[in-house]
Amino acid sequence: MILLWFTAGVVPAVLLGVYLPWSAWVLPVGLGSLAAGFLFKGLKKWPPLRRFLFGAGAILVWLAVYSALFHAPAQDLEHRTIQMEAVVTQWPEETDYGVRVPVRAGEREGRKVSALFYGPADLADLRPGDRISCVARCTPAEELGGEESLYYPSQGILLRMKGYGQVMVTRGESSSVRYALTILAGEIRAMLDQLYPPREAGFLHALLTGDKTGLEETDRNNLNRVGLGHVVVVSGLHVTFLMGFLTLFLDPKKKGQLGLLLLILVLFCLMTGNGPGTVRATVLCAMALLAQQLGRDYHSLTGLCAALLVLLAANPYAAANAGLQFSFLSTLGILLFGQRWSKAWLAQVPKRARRWAAPFFGVAAISLGAMVFTVPLSAGYFGRFSLIAPLTNLMTSWAVTLAFVGGALSVAVGAVVFPLGQGLAALVGFPIRFFLGCAAQASRLGLASVDLDRGYYALWALFVYGVFLLYLLAPVPGKRPVVPVCACVVTLCLSALLTAKTVQRQDLALTVLDVGQGQSVVVTSGHARALIDCGGTRDPGDTAATYLQSLGRSELDLLILTHFHADHAGGVLELMDRVKVRALAVPDVDRDNPLRQEITARAAAENIPVYYVTETSQVTLGRAEITLYPPVTAGKDANEQCLSVLCARKGWEALLTGDMPAAAEAKLVARENLPEVEVLVAGHHGSKQSTSQALLEAVAPETVVISVGQNTYGHPAPETLARLSAAGAQVYRTDRQGGITVYAQSGEET
Repeated sequence: MILLWFTAGVVPAVLLGVYLPWSAWVLPVGLGSLAAGFLFKGLKKWPPLRRFLFGAGAILVWLAVYSALFHAPAQDLEHRTIQMEAVVTQWPEETDYGVRVPVRAGEREGRKVSALFYGPADLADLRPGDRISCVARCTPAEELGGEESLYYPSQGILLRMKGYGQVMVTRGESSSVRYALTILAGEIRAMLDQLYPPREAGFLHALLTGDKTGLEETDRNNLNRVGLGHVVVVSGLHVTFLMGFLTLFLDPKKKGQLGLLLLILVLFCLMTGNGPGTVRATVLCAMALLAQQLGRDYHSLTGLCAALLVLLAANPYAAANAGLQFSFLSTLGILLFGQRWSKAWLAQVPKRARRWAAPFFGVAAISLGAMVFTVPLSAGYFGRFSLIAPLTNLMTSWAVTLAFVGGALSVAVGAVVFPLGQGLAALVGFPIRFFLGCAAQASRLGLASVDLDRGYYALWALFVYGVFLLYLLAPVPGKRPVVPVCACVVTLCLSALLTAKTVQRQDLALTVLDVGQGQSVVVTSGHARALIDCGGTRDPGDTAATYLQSLGRSELDLLILTHFHADHAGGVLELMDRVKVRALAVPDVDRDNPLRQEITARAAAENIPVYYVTETSQVTLGRAEITLYPPVTAGKDANEQCLSVLCARKGWEALLTGDMPAAAEAKLVARENLPEVEVLVAGHHGSKQSTSQALLEAVAPETVVISVGQNTYGHPAPETLARLSAAGAQVYRTDRQGGITVYAQSGEET
């Protein structure tokens, strides 16, 4: 209990110390807590309180010391251009503009700090241990998109460095012991690339080495939606697989073999990047094995506390790491509830069937236990959580086990006898394809995950937690969960029904989704659904599909694409994976565009009719009318050849012009009889070249929505914002307000 009370003091103190913007209080409060702890110890009173104070004081003092030792040197380099010298610590990752490389960097004679270096694409062949030197601009790692973020500091990264000019590279020693495990992980990935097709290799990269960069975006989104994302984050699951396989050959009761097991466990943790989940599982497993060897009792909660203290000792800012929070809260739920539920459920099964039922009940209980504390966390970070997770974990656990063990064996065998490794890889491909296929099919279900900011689902989640607490606290002997479970299922169905009915009641509604730098607008009228564009920098296909499914249908009556740029159409293929599209309307331009060819080929394969808009057309959508205006110019730039879309219902109109520039807007105004509109979706994400004065005077919008995200183009431009202000329009922005919905009913904006 000493460690439990100590950790109970550590957790709230470190969270306050890390998250509160003002940090001057950290050291004095930490010293005061330690002094109070020693005072109570001298008085020999309240042992739990003094342990709590010792924990709080120790972590706050360490947070202050850590900031002085590591953050201060980085702060000296912030917003400076320096002659950088750095050592590569991880393999480079390709980006849209070159490569991103984790390094230890600084000035020639200065102290080196952990940083991310951004350089040209020709640095993609860098290896851990290589040295690089160039002129670099340093920016704080916590500044992301103009906002403060602990994303990088929680991973120990303190600076971002942008290289300029020539980058000098000095190759490191190929036999460097310091980076041997990192290099080994890279060699494993290279062997996987030779043995498996790209999709399967990318999955195994994540499963075996923790590198998710090779995982296809669609697969990653599917896994997260159906509650299988933890499989591609190296954690306790993977450590369990590894130890289960090794104990087939090594006996942990023998000291020598136990030492070898622990060594392999630590090396695996180091090779996969020392992620929070891996460190936690490594500490828990090591403590359990050592307790058995030493004849001591092992308390799992004590082990969990020890693992957390190890991580916070290495970096107290790791408390803000989402991976750490999910890892420890899910494990806490499993330890407190999952194991108990599994035993209780098995007790209801006849003894002869328990051997076969145990794995199924175990997986289901662990999945539900892991959700107890992580659902609120998931709601806070992502606004949703997976409902189908227990079922998908139950269905795929065998496939993950075979993929992990088989993938590791295929690498080992392939390194010795490559053809034999290829044969084994062919067999391992079956469980991988089953796993990814199961995730893809499950993600198509409307209630695979629940968006808590849609409809009545947040109220339902609160109801479920209320029922859960009442069930735990009710002093009823032999209580059964049948009634609470049925109540939760019935209220879920009621929530889904009410959410769908609320949307269907609207004559016309426009939802501008938050897809980052891009555009995706859902139009609903009664039971009908249309989507105008599906592109952006924040998973546009997944975002649009999830929103549509949250409305109770996995179908889309009409998909309209204003043009074929990625920021307006890049998410269409993933959308089609998840949602049935009944018709597609596009401009007949840019025929050599690869994205257009992919989309139209996919539509042909799925028998989706494609309508090329070459003249002004009207489409009835539920109780609303949609007018499609063809491109007004034959210019070479695709932005000049955008479709324009007018949505109307009883005198209420909304206009979208895609990325149309001012010259094309003028032609649209001259050619078409545009009405005054209630809502205008700003052209080209608020670019100064769009949403011209001529267009604003013609349509006189009351409300303007700008679909925009983090970008380097200066969107929305000050000139555009000034024009909108002068026009008296109320402006909403997705980069500030998130997704924005405007309802119209009975001819009035609501």
